[in-house]
Amino acid sequence: PGDAPEAFFAVDAPSVSAREYCNLHGLWKA
Repeated sequence: PGDAPEAFFAVDAPSVSAREYCNLHGLWKA
């Protein structure tokens, strides 16, 4: 049960970081 959350977090971490980074810039759609 430790591998399931780890795999999900790994994909969710970069996805959220990229989205937040764009919001911080204002008009940065990468």
